[in-house]
Parts: sequence; structure tokens; C-alpha cells
Amino acid sequence: MSEYVIDIDSLTKIYQTGKTDFKALNTVTLKIRKGDFVAIMGPSGSGKSTLMNIIGCLDRPTSGTVIIDGENISIVSDNELAEIRGRKIGFIFQKFNLIPTMTALKNIALPMVFLGGTKADRDRRSAELLGKVGLTNWATHRPSELSGGQQQRIAIARALSNNPAIILADEPTGNLDTKN
Repeated sequence: MSEYVIDIDSLTKIYQTGKTDFKALNTVTLKIRKGDFVAIMGPSGSGKSTLMNIIGCLDRPTSGTVIIDGENISIVSDNELAEIRGRKIGFIFQKFNLIPTMTALKNIALPMVFLGGTKADRDRRSAELLGKVGLTNWATHRPSELSGGQQQRIAIARALSNNPAIILADEPTGNLDTKN
């Protein structure tokens, strides 16, 4: 097993817009070790979102190699890509992306549904994560009943629910106070 959780070599992504090609990423090489915290920064249009979408198994490279936690996502089927995404990647979105009709507990449990296991195990893990983000008493509340900071903490707990190898976060602390 590699020491790298993300191992990218010569990654290129070209978007075709009509008759014009736009090269969003040009031969990017990036290696991130397990346990590292990395910030991807740059001006608008520099390819940050494209890179995050490829690492998150939401998009595919035009060329190059992308290995996520030992699996070459450049060559797998769409179904395998979705399975890798569900097992290995946790997402914390800037806009939370919580399901408005689901309680905090059910929003946290949602990624675990796709991996199987029992409802009891999912509920136990969700309750544990609610406690870790300081929202145990808010388990039955829907997103509209929570503050922005509370919703952000639910989104963080949801991202951790499957014990992913990688957490991809888009401004994950933007709605939190200093203590949280």
C-alpha cells in the first residue's frame, strides 16, 4: 500500500465548449500523504473545483493517473467510481447540501445507507457523531430548524460517518464561530 492517500500524476482535464477546448488542468502532479491537511488555493478559474471534483470521484480526467487510497480511479467503471466515492470520500459542502425533509440524525446516517449495515449501527454512529459536534439535543430537528453553524456541524458529522480516507471540504468552517 502506498504512503499516499492521493497520488496524481500528469492530470489533465479539458472541457469541450462548442468548437473550443478549455484546459482546466494541465499536467498536474500532486501527492498527499495519509494524515496530511492540504489547502488548495488560487484565483477564480484556476482549476480548484475541477481538481476537487476529480479527487472526489465526481468527474473524470481527460488524461493522467489519479490514485485515491490505492485505487486507480482513472480506469474504473462509473459504478466502481460511485462505490469508491461512497467508501473513501467524505464531502463537506459550502452550502451544506442537507436534505430538508430529513432530521439531523437521518442526514448524518444517509451516506451509511449506501454502504449497507444495520439501521441500529447507523443510528448509533450518527448519535455518536452528533455528540462529537455538540448537537446531541438536536437529533430530531430538520435543517430549517437549525442555525447556519449547526447545519455546518451536521454536514461535518455526515462527512465523517463512513470513516472516509479523504475529507474534501469547501470552506468547512465558514459558518462556525471560533470555538466550534
